[in-house]
Amino acid sequence: MNEELKKIFEDDQHDLRTLPPDRIERDRERRKRVKEILENGGAEEGIDYIHAAIVFQHGEALEDWWQAYLLSVKAVQLGFKPKWLAAVALDRWLIRQGKLLKYGNQVIPFGKVYRIPKIDPKTTDAEREDWDIPTLAELLSFTNLRGFMKYDVVSTLAIDNLRIKVIKLERHPVHHPLPTGRPCGKTEDMHIIYENTYGWQWIEDESGSFLLGWLLIPDVPEIAHAIADEGVISIEKVIMNNQSCIQVNETEHTTIYFKASNGIWAVTGVDDNAIFEKVMWISSSS
Repeated sequence: MNEELKKIFEDDQHDLRTLPPDRIERDRERRKRVKEILENGGAEEGIDYIHAAIVFQHGEALEDWWQAYLLSVKAVQLGFKPKWLAAVALDRWLIRQGKLLKYGNQVIPFGKVYRIPKIDPKTTDAEREDWDIPTLAELLSFTNLRGFMKYDVVSTLAIDNLRIKVIKLERHPVHHPLPTGRPCGKTEDMHIIYENTYGWQWIEDESGSFLLGWLLIPDVPEIAHAIADEGVISIEKVIMNNQSCIQVNETEHTTIYFKASNGIWAVTGVDDNAIFEKVMWISSSS
Protein backbone atom coordinates (compact mmCIF):
# COMPACT_ATOMS: atom_id res chain seq x y z
CA MET A 1 0.00 0.00 0.00
CA ASN A 2 1.18 3.50 -0.83
CA GLU A 3 1.23 5.19 2.58
CA GLU A 4 1.09 8.73 1.17
CA LEU A 5 -2.05 7.94 -0.81
CA LYS A 6 -3.55 6.46 2.35
CA LYS A 7 -2.72 9.63 4.31
CA ILE A 8 -4.21 11.86 1.59
CA PHE A 9 -7.36 9.72 1.63
CA GLU A 10 -7.60 10.00 5.42
CA ASP A 11 -7.23 13.78 5.23
CA ASP A 12 -9.97 13.86 2.60
CA GLN A 13 -12.33 11.90 4.87
CA HIS A 14 -11.50 14.14 7.85
CA ASP A 15 -12.36 17.27 5.87
CA LEU A 16 -15.58 15.68 4.63
CA ARG A 17 -16.67 15.19 8.24
CA THR A 18 -15.50 18.53 9.64
CA LEU A 19 -16.03 20.78 6.57
CA PRO A 20 -13.23 23.32 7.16
CA PRO A 21 -13.73 26.69 5.42
CA ASP A 22 -10.80 26.03 3.05
CA ARG A 23 -11.99 22.52 2.14
CA ILE A 24 -12.29 23.21 -1.59
CA GLU A 25 -8.72 24.49 -1.80
CA ARG A 26 -7.50 21.54 0.24
CA ASP A 27 -9.38 19.18 -2.10
CA ARG A 28 -7.63 20.75 -5.09
CA GLU A 29 -4.21 20.33 -3.51
CA ARG A 30 -4.97 16.70 -2.72
CA ARG A 31 -6.04 15.98 -6.29
CA LYS A 32 -2.90 17.67 -7.59
CA ARG A 33 -0.66 15.54 -5.37
CA VAL A 34 -2.54 12.31 -6.17
CA LYS A 35 -2.12 13.01 -9.88
CA GLU A 36 1.63 13.41 -9.36
CA ILE A 37 1.84 10.13 -7.46
CA LEU A 38 -0.10 8.28 -10.16
CA GLU A 39 2.03 9.75 -12.95
CA ASN A 40 5.16 8.59 -11.13
CA GLY A 41 3.88 5.02 -10.80
CA GLY A 42 3.14 5.29 -7.09
CA ALA A 43 -0.04 3.19 -7.24
CA GLU A 44 0.40 -0.56 -7.55
CA GLU A 45 -2.35 -2.27 -5.55
CA GLY A 46 -6.12 -2.05 -5.75
CA ILE A 47 -6.37 -0.15 -2.48
CA ASP A 48 -4.01 2.53 -3.86
CA TYR A 49 -6.37 3.15 -6.77
CA ILE A 50 -9.35 3.23 -4.41
CA HIS A 51 -7.68 5.87 -2.23
CA ALA A 52 -6.91 7.91 -5.35
CA ALA A 53 -10.42 7.42 -6.76
CA ILE A 54 -12.14 8.70 -3.62
CA VAL A 55 -10.03 11.87 -3.67
CA PHE A 56 -11.07 12.51 -7.28
CA GLN A 57 -14.65 11.54 -6.43
CA HIS A 58 -14.76 14.68 -4.28
CA GLY A 59 -13.73 16.88 -7.21
CA GLU A 60 -15.51 19.75 -8.91
CA ALA A 61 -15.33 19.00 -12.64
CA LEU A 62 -16.48 16.28 -15.01
CA GLU A 63 -12.91 15.10 -15.59
CA ASP A 64 -12.49 14.60 -11.82
CA TRP A 65 -15.48 12.25 -11.58
CA TRP A 66 -14.53 10.43 -14.76
CA GLN A 67 -11.04 9.93 -13.36
CA ALA A 68 -12.60 8.57 -10.15
CA TYR A 69 -14.54 6.07 -12.25
CA LEU A 70 -11.47 4.94 -14.23
CA LEU A 71 -9.37 4.58 -11.08
CA SER A 72 -12.03 2.56 -9.26
CA VAL A 73 -12.47 0.28 -12.29
CA LYS A 74 -8.69 -0.25 -12.25
CA ALA A 75 -8.96 -1.23 -8.59
CA VAL A 76 -11.65 -3.79 -9.46
CA GLN A 77 -9.44 -5.19 -12.22
CA LEU A 78 -6.70 -5.64 -9.61
CA GLY A 79 -9.10 -7.65 -7.46
CA PHE A 80 -10.37 -5.00 -5.04
CA LYS A 81 -13.76 -5.76 -3.54
CA PRO A 82 -16.43 -4.48 -3.04
CA LYS A 83 -16.96 -2.92 -6.46
CA TRP A 84 -19.57 -0.27 -5.60
CA LEU A 85 -17.21 2.72 -5.77
CA ALA A 86 -16.94 2.33 -9.55
CA ALA A 87 -20.73 2.35 -9.89
CA VAL A 88 -21.09 5.37 -7.59
CA ALA A 89 -18.36 7.27 -9.45
CA LEU A 90 -20.03 6.61 -12.80
CA ASP A 91 -23.37 7.81 -11.46
CA ARG A 92 -21.78 10.97 -10.07
CA TRP A 93 -20.30 11.69 -13.50
CA LEU A 94 -23.75 11.15 -15.06
CA ILE A 95 -25.73 13.16 -12.52
CA ARG A 96 -23.49 16.19 -13.01
CA GLN A 97 -24.59 16.20 -16.65
CA GLY A 98 -28.27 15.77 -15.84
CA LYS A 99 -28.26 12.31 -17.39
CA LEU A 100 -30.12 9.20 -16.26
CA LEU A 101 -28.22 7.36 -13.55
CA LYS A 102 -26.88 3.93 -14.46
CA TYR A 103 -27.21 2.38 -11.00
CA GLY A 104 -28.89 4.98 -8.75
CA ASN A 105 -26.70 5.57 -5.71
CA GLN A 106 -26.72 9.42 -5.86
CA VAL A 107 -29.01 12.15 -4.50
CA ILE A 108 -29.96 15.75 -5.28
CA PRO A 109 -32.13 18.13 -3.23
CA PHE A 110 -35.63 19.03 -4.38
CA GLY A 111 -37.48 21.40 -2.10
CA LYS A 112 -35.05 20.52 0.72
CA VAL A 113 -35.90 16.82 0.37
CA TYR A 114 -33.08 14.64 -0.96
CA ARG A 115 -34.16 12.41 -3.82
CA ILE A 116 -32.56 9.79 -6.03
CA PRO A 117 -32.95 11.00 -9.65
CA LYS A 118 -34.36 8.95 -12.48
CA ILE A 119 -32.45 5.74 -13.17
CA ASP A 120 -31.95 4.11 -16.55
CA PRO A 121 -34.82 1.57 -16.70
CA LYS A 122 -32.63 -0.82 -18.67
CA THR A 123 -30.42 -1.38 -15.61
CA THR A 124 -31.55 -4.51 -13.79
CA ASP A 125 -31.25 -5.39 -10.12
CA ALA A 126 -28.95 -8.21 -11.22
CA GLU A 127 -26.56 -5.65 -12.71
CA ARG A 128 -26.74 -3.61 -9.52
CA GLU A 129 -25.98 -6.69 -7.47
CA ASP A 130 -22.98 -7.45 -9.67
CA TRP A 131 -21.56 -4.02 -8.77
CA ASP A 132 -22.58 -4.23 -5.09
CA ILE A 133 -25.36 -1.65 -5.42
CA PRO A 134 -28.74 -2.10 -3.67
CA THR A 135 -31.88 -3.03 -5.56
CA LEU A 136 -34.14 -0.31 -6.98
CA ALA A 137 -36.58 -0.76 -4.10
CA GLU A 138 -33.76 -0.46 -1.55
CA LEU A 139 -32.34 2.63 -3.24
CA LEU A 140 -35.63 4.52 -3.15
CA SER A 141 -36.07 3.67 0.53
CA PHE A 142 -32.42 4.71 1.24
CA THR A 143 -31.65 1.19 2.45
CA ASN A 144 -28.02 0.03 2.20
CA LEU A 145 -26.87 3.04 0.15
CA ARG A 146 -23.15 2.78 -0.60
CA GLY A 147 -20.78 5.41 0.68
CA PHE A 148 -23.66 7.38 2.18
CA MET A 149 -23.76 9.22 5.49
CA LYS A 150 -25.45 8.10 8.68
CA TYR A 151 -29.08 8.95 9.31
CA ASP A 152 -31.85 8.35 11.83
CA VAL A 153 -35.33 7.09 10.98
CA VAL A 154 -37.66 9.74 12.41
CA SER A 155 -40.97 8.04 11.67
CA THR A 156 -42.81 5.86 9.19
CA LEU A 157 -46.41 5.64 8.05
CA ALA A 158 -48.12 3.13 5.77
CA ILE A 159 -51.54 3.37 4.14
CA ASP A 160 -52.87 0.78 1.73
CA ASN A 161 -49.87 0.02 -0.54
CA LEU A 162 -47.95 3.23 0.21
CA ARG A 163 -45.27 3.51 2.89
CA ILE A 164 -43.20 6.62 3.65
CA LYS A 165 -40.09 6.58 5.84
CA VAL A 166 -38.91 9.97 7.12
CA ILE A 167 -35.16 10.03 7.74
CA LYS A 168 -32.94 12.73 9.19
CA LEU A 169 -29.47 12.91 7.67
CA GLU A 170 -26.54 13.71 9.95
CA ARG A 171 -25.69 16.65 7.66
CA HIS A 172 -26.37 18.02 4.21
CA PRO A 173 -24.57 16.06 1.47
CA VAL A 174 -21.53 18.02 0.36
CA HIS A 175 -20.92 16.74 -3.16
CA HIS A 176 -24.18 17.00 -5.04
CA PRO A 177 -25.52 19.19 -7.86
CA LEU A 178 -28.36 21.62 -7.38
CA PRO A 179 -31.44 21.06 -9.52
CA THR A 180 -31.32 23.12 -12.71
CA GLY A 181 -34.05 23.23 -15.29
CA ARG A 182 -35.47 24.99 -18.28
CA PRO A 183 -38.78 26.90 -18.51
CA CYS A 184 -41.55 24.64 -19.79
CA GLY A 185 -44.68 26.71 -19.16
CA LYS A 186 -46.46 29.07 -16.80
CA THR A 187 -49.04 28.72 -14.05
CA GLU A 188 -52.36 30.58 -14.10
CA ASP A 189 -50.82 33.27 -11.86
CA MET A 190 -47.91 33.59 -14.34
CA HIS A 191 -45.20 31.79 -12.37
CA ILE A 192 -42.65 30.16 -14.69
CA ILE A 193 -42.67 26.36 -14.48
CA TYR A 194 -39.21 24.81 -14.65
CA GLU A 195 -38.44 21.22 -15.57
CA ASN A 196 -35.19 19.26 -15.30
CA THR A 197 -34.05 16.33 -17.40
CA TYR A 198 -35.63 13.89 -14.92
CA GLY A 199 -39.11 15.33 -15.50
CA TRP A 200 -39.29 17.05 -12.09
CA GLN A 201 -41.18 20.36 -12.24
CA TRP A 202 -41.23 23.34 -9.90
CA ILE A 203 -41.92 27.06 -9.56
CA GLU A 204 -39.91 29.72 -7.76
CA ASP A 205 -40.60 33.10 -6.16
CA GLU A 206 -39.18 36.41 -7.38
CA SER A 207 -35.88 35.79 -5.56
CA GLY A 208 -35.42 32.34 -7.11
CA SER A 209 -36.37 30.39 -3.99
CA PHE A 210 -38.30 27.12 -4.27
CA LEU A 211 -42.06 27.54 -3.88
CA LEU A 212 -43.68 24.35 -5.13
CA GLY A 213 -42.45 21.21 -6.85
CA TRP A 214 -43.89 17.91 -8.03
CA LEU A 215 -42.29 14.70 -9.26
CA LEU A 216 -43.19 11.12 -10.07
CA ILE A 217 -41.41 8.28 -8.26
CA PRO A 218 -41.42 4.60 -9.32
CA ASP A 219 -43.98 2.47 -7.52
CA VAL A 220 -41.93 0.67 -4.86
CA PRO A 221 -42.96 -0.61 -1.41
CA GLU A 222 -41.30 2.21 0.55
CA ILE A 223 -40.17 5.77 -0.24
CA ALA A 224 -37.59 7.63 1.84
CA HIS A 225 -38.31 11.26 2.70
CA ALA A 226 -34.74 12.36 3.44
CA ILE A 227 -34.04 15.74 5.04
CA ALA A 228 -31.13 17.39 6.82
CA ASP A 229 -32.58 20.62 8.26
CA GLU A 230 -33.47 20.91 11.92
CA GLY A 231 -37.05 21.49 13.00
CA VAL A 232 -40.28 19.81 14.01
CA ILE A 233 -41.36 16.94 11.75
CA SER A 234 -44.68 15.10 11.74
CA ILE A 235 -46.36 12.61 9.42
CA GLU A 236 -50.08 11.93 9.03
CA LYS A 237 -52.74 10.38 6.80
CA VAL A 238 -54.94 12.79 4.83
CA ILE A 239 -57.79 12.26 2.38
CA MET A 240 -57.75 14.28 -0.82
CA ASN A 241 -60.05 13.80 -3.79
CA ASN A 242 -61.40 10.67 -2.05
CA GLN A 243 -57.87 9.22 -2.00
CA SER A 244 -55.67 8.32 0.96
CA CYS A 245 -52.42 10.31 1.00
CA ILE A 246 -49.46 10.68 3.36
CA GLN A 247 -48.50 14.18 4.43
CA VAL A 248 -45.08 15.02 5.89
CA ASN A 249 -44.98 18.34 7.74
CA GLU A 250 -41.72 20.19 8.33
CA THR A 251 -40.98 23.61 9.76
CA GLU A 252 -40.88 25.33 6.36
CA HIS A 253 -42.11 22.69 3.90
CA THR A 254 -44.95 20.23 3.48
CA THR A 255 -44.96 17.17 1.21
CA ILE A 256 -47.91 15.05 0.16
CA TYR A 257 -47.43 11.57 -1.31
CA PHE A 258 -50.12 9.65 -3.17
CA LYS A 259 -50.36 6.78 -5.61
CA ALA A 260 -51.44 7.02 -9.23
CA SER A 261 -51.60 4.53 -12.07
CA ASN A 262 -48.11 5.53 -13.26
CA GLY A 263 -46.28 5.64 -9.91
CA ILE A 264 -46.09 7.63 -6.69
CA TRP A 265 -46.42 11.41 -6.80
CA ALA A 266 -44.68 13.71 -4.32
CA VAL A 267 -45.77 17.36 -4.11
CA THR A 268 -43.61 19.63 -1.95
CA GLY A 269 -43.99 23.32 -1.18
CA VAL A 270 -44.08 26.17 1.29
CA ASP A 271 -47.79 27.02 0.94
CA ASP A 272 -50.30 24.36 1.94
CA ASN A 273 -53.09 25.72 -0.27
CA ALA A 274 -50.86 25.59 -3.35
CA ILE A 275 -49.82 22.04 -2.45
CA PHE A 276 -53.42 20.90 -2.00
CA GLU A 277 -54.46 22.47 -5.33
CA LYS A 278 -51.62 20.73 -7.17
CA VAL A 279 -52.42 17.36 -5.54
CA MET A 280 -56.08 17.71 -6.51
CA TRP A 281 -55.15 18.62 -10.10
CA ILE A 282 -52.68 15.71 -10.51
CA SER A 283 -54.94 13.13 -8.88
CA SER A 284 -57.86 14.21 -11.06
CA SER A 285 -55.71 14.04 -14.19
CA SER A 286 -53.98 10.72 -13.45
